[in-house]
Amino acid sequence: MKDFKDRSILLELQVNLKLNKQVLVMTGMRRVGKTTLLKYLYDRVKTKNKIILDLENVLVRKIFNEENYENVVLALEQEGYDFSKKGYIFIDEIQFVRNSPSVIKYLYDKYKDVDKGIKFVVTGSSSFYLKNYFSESLSGRKVIVNIYPLTYKEFLDFKGIKKQQFKSYKVKALKKIDLAQNKFGELYQEYMKYGGLPEVVLAKSIKEKRQLLEDVSKSYFQIDVTTLMDYKDVGVLRDLLILLTQRVGQKLNITNLANVLKIRRDQVYAYLEFLEATFVIRLISQKSSVDNKVSADDKLFFSDNGLAQMLDQISVGSLLENSVFMNLAYVNDLSYYQTNSGQEIDFIVDNKIGLEVKRSPSQQDVANLKKRLKSAKLKRGYVVGLNFYDSQDVIMAWDL
Repeated sequence: MKDFKDRSILLELQVNLKLNKQVLVMTGMRRVGKTTLLKYLYDRVKTKNKIILDLENVLVRKIFNEENYENVVLALEQEGYDFSKKGYIFIDEIQFVRNSPSVIKYLYDKYKDVDKGIKFVVTGSSSFYLKNYFSESLSGRKVIVNIYPLTYKEFLDFKGIKKQQFKSYKVKALKKIDLAQNKFGELYQEYMKYGGLPEVVLAKSIKEKRQLLEDVSKSYFQIDVTTLMDYKDVGVLRDLLILLTQRVGQKLNITNLANVLKIRRDQVYAYLEFLEATFVIRLISQKSSVDNKVSADDKLFFSDNGLAQMLDQISVGSLLENSVFMNLAYVNDLSYYQTNSGQEIDFIVDNKIGLEVKRSPSQQDVANLKKRLKSAKLKRGYVVGLNFYDSQDVIMAWDL
């Protein structure tokens, strides 16, 4: 593929592409790069017996809406696919046809003994869809890989900018330099404001970035939401999202949200679960929590800063904390810690390292963090800053 930009998730996808027995499902929010990755994997398969289908295309959708699945076989044969031998079927945006999992299961099972069968690689914009329409029909037959917005490192890679990376948090803190703020700090401001959706990152002008983000926001409500939930709920969902932009990095007061929206508490929980399942928000639990369900003690973050900014204006401090979340959440196990008096450590990384986010770090911030680390029984922790501060206990956001 011309001009393809590498992603850190690519190796995992390539490994799963080689697994014959499982349907590879790529899922993530709209415009996060799933289609680009699907086409890249399609181009890498060294066989002529392969086909790629886009279910956003109404004509292609008709094939998978067939009640007689043998007619699907005939239609795909007319497109050049040979069911008599091993092959690959790539399908983009499966949520547009609700019974597509049943079609895939039928084809998967019918041809599983034909020289190792059919390898399916599919994309979908919602784990809500996968949970409600995909799970039972392909139980044990699929592997799901979540695709997320770019980290800051990937953001730089997409712009063709090289930067030395250190894995160790200790080295990140020791190797930082003030001069880097002019270049990497300025670029990080762009990442904070406009997020990590690939098309947005590559857009040349601010006007184009904003237009793309507006398109993503509109598409989410006009396509994803109306496809997956009752249309009359869209207005309430939009109002909830606007309220959530002012609660980035905070615990959710479910009763307050319910009162403002004039709905029941259980409805608020349902909306939050839907927003998380469609990759708009993410919730992280307290360090001691083992409950995977949405909880009033969960802290809220948006999956992408740019998309959040389309909903409402967000403070620089909240954008910074959310951008740190974007850099950490998809490769680490994240939680947070709160003392009995209500003081917090913003992020606990892999249950080992505490990170406190401050726009302009100070020695007092470092001292406060050390006290909380002791309370949390953690040996290591750092303050993550946006404005340079020379301390071995401070990491700059652009070095994460």
